[in-house]
Order: sequence, then C-alpha cells, then structure tokens
Amino acid sequence: MTPCSPCRFGFLTVVLATALLSWPRVEAGVVTWDVDPAESSIRLTIADQAVPVPDLGNVTFRIRDASSDSQWTDAGGRRAALDGEIVTDYVDATSISFRGGAHNLYAVEVARLRPNPADWDASTTNYTSTRTALAALGGRVRATLLLTFDTAFLAFRNVQLDITNAVPGAIGIADGAFGPDTTCIGIARAWADLDGLALPLGLGQPLPDLLHAELAPTIVTNAAGGMITALDGLNRKLTYAINLPDLAIDLDGTVVRGSAAGLVVAYATVPAPTPPTLSVRRQDGEIVLAWSSQATGFALEYATELPPMQWRQAAPPPTVSHDQFVVTNAASSAAVFYRLRKP
Repeated sequence: MTPCSPCRFGFLTVVLATALLSWPRVEAGVVTWDVDPAESSIRLTIADQAVPVPDLGNVTFRIRDASSDSQWTDAGGRRAALDGEIVTDYVDATSISFRGGAHNLYAVEVARLRPNPADWDASTTNYTSTRTALAALGGRVRATLLLTFDTAFLAFRNVQLDITNAVPGAIGIADGAFGPDTTCIGIARAWADLDGLALPLGLGQPLPDLLHAELAPTIVTNAAGGMITALDGLNRKLTYAINLPDLAIDLDGTVVRGSAAGLVVAYATVPAPTPPTLSVRRQDGEIVLAWSSQATGFALEYATELPPMQWRQAAPPPTVSHDQFVVTNAASSAAVFYRLRKP
C-alpha cells in the first residue's frame, strides 16, 4: 500500500492511503461477454396446428425433421448452437443492463437443410430441387387434409438474436441472480427459405416458394432469468436461460405458432475495481476522516509510525452522513497514519 502525500494540520500529520485489497464493487462499465457455443443453444418447437389455406379451409400442419416423423423438438434434431458476443452495462454483483442492438448473437449454421438457395430458379413455380445447404433451423412441413402429405421444406438462415431490458433502467442482481420477466429476447433478423410443394389431386400449392424472406423482428419477454457467477479473479460467467412459451412466425402471410427454449453461457473479464479513497479535513479543532458509504466491509486503521510496527483499529466506529462513512478524532500533536483495509 503506497501512501499519498502527507496532509499537515499543525503538529498532526495524517497520511491517506487507499485500499488495494479485494473490493467487490466496480463502477458501471461496458462489459462484453463471449458466448460459448459448446454450452449455448436454442430449441424451436412448432406443434401440430390448424392453418387456414385459401380455397381449402383449415389444414393441419405438422412441421417435422426432414428425416423423421417426430415433432419438431430435440428428438427431431432442431436445436441450434448459439455463438457470438453479448454487450452489457454491468456493475459487478449489483446490476446488469443489456444493450439491445449492440450484440452479435447468432444461431450457428451446421445443419444441411432443403431448400438450397444456390439452386433457386425464379421462373419455376414449384421449386423441387432436393439439394441442401447449411442452415440453423428447419424441417419439412406435412399437411393433413383427408390424407397426410409433404407440403414444403423450410430452413431458417442468418438467424440473429437480440436481448434487451424489459423495463427502463438497470436490472438488479441479488445473490448473483436476476429474475424472470426482466429481459426480452427473440429474433432480430432471419431469412426464411421455403420450398413449397404442390398438393395432390391438383389442389395447388398452398405455401409459396420463398427465397430469403426476411422475418419480422420478434422480441418478446423472456419468462426465465439468469445468473452471474464469480470465477477466479475478475473473471465472470453469465448463464442466461431462454423460455419463450408463445411465438408467432409469419411465413409470408401464413402464421405458425411455436415456442423456444435454450441457454446462453458466456464469459467476461470485468474491469478492475476502483478502490475507495480516504479523505481528511480539519473541523473545529478535530480531524474528520471520510470515505464512500458504498465501500462496505472496510475498516479504518491507524499507526503512529512508518513503517508501522502495528496497525490498530481506529475509534470511534464510523457513522453515515449523506453518502459517506465518517470518523471524527481529536487533533493531536503526534503523527498519525490512517488506512482503509478490507479483511
């Protein structure tokens, strides 16, 4: 600990020192979290549902994995890894604020799904190429109208997610956690490629062919919360759960409803903490020492020589005045050296 320059009051010399030991609070600052794709993913579930089709009436749509009859869930392989960065305003162990629009959070494209945009032919009414291309999420659309048949193949590409605060102001953190309904998350941007197929018996093609149809942004309140875990030193871990029980996805006028769930795990190094500063002033023949009341857990100690043989607990105990801890001592002709220390 390096003392500042001595401040003299008559015969009394007071040396001010700042605490360089562990200090859990930091000033609000921008913290960028690196998302771990090995631990982060999102699952899209679209249950069987009736969808109105012009000139046909209600048709039961069943979105399936391209090679399975299971529902569009984990069993059908429709989980996409998440990668990128999340940008926040963060006060360690105190509050977090998600900077919507500043993130680079996206679904990783590793699944090979139909349709393949490279094969697209605008002049072809019924796109039927069976080649695939990388995508984040997708599957085949089956319909039931007396009979069950394939209706389309669907792929979501360039899926970008966004996270914002649900209400203005910072989100409080208590015991390392922030609660549900405090953030919003969803699709900020995505392309939908849809390979619509003709129905049997000459009934036409109910779902149009779509090439890079841009989905409308869908940012909704997240029914889950998150947690921040202190690792070694200034390293922190963000665990952000995703629970979106009701999503509406508009496929060029055909709206399907579903849900999403998942987990984002990201890591960051927070800024080094700023230690509290001990101030001193003379008032009515007494010495008044003060430091920020936010710096909880610090002890005011004194010594009568440097280097000190022993640091002793200063008396009386501090009181709080406005936003500061205050200790008042009588002036003395002897030299006294003070410091703040966090056990």
